Amino acid sequence: MVQLPDVLRRANIHKTRGIQVPVLFEWLITTIFTRYSIFRAESDPHFTKKTARNCLNNRHTNWQRLVILLAVRLIQYVKHFTDTRRAQALILDDSLFKREFSRKTELLARVFDHNHQRYYHGFRTLTLGWSDGNTFLPVDFALMSSGKAKNQLGPINQFDPRTLAAQRRAQAKRKMNEVP
Repeated sequence: MVQLPDVLRRANIHKTRGIQVPVLFEWLITTIFTRYSIFRAESDPHFTKKTARNCLNNRHTNWQRLVILLAVRLIQYVKHFTDTRRAQALILDDSLFKREFSRKTELLARVFDHNHQRYYHGFRTLTLGWSDGNTFLPVDFALMSSGKAKNQLGPINQFDPRTLAAQRRAQAKRKMNEVP
């Protein structure tokens, strides 16, 4: 159905030795759906929880590509079960992600909340999703900060501009209508 090994490989998620990455991600997905954190989840006899954390923290992982590839495959799968007369739509949402008590979070900014007409410390989460009226699947996402220097609160680390990290940080500082 989803062909998880192919999707993980295309999102640059791999390990050089030890447990296979699809097995590790299946354990992580199972942990999430049983409503446990990694710390409270049952251990797997084939790997440690530290292995899972190290895989999730790999700086070469392209999370946006992973979400897009999974969404495309899941949408193709879900379409077989939906009525052809049902309208499909792309939904764009920008929500406030408050981090009021953070001080040293990278790219933390003062963000204006239009609902309460005031500024909060945090980020904006820009999410593109697909819906058929009954199902919602996230297709892409971006964590947005502020491009204005006076609204930036957190430290800004410098990275090689060719890396994924630098590209994500540059994306976070753009205006929302310019984010691809």
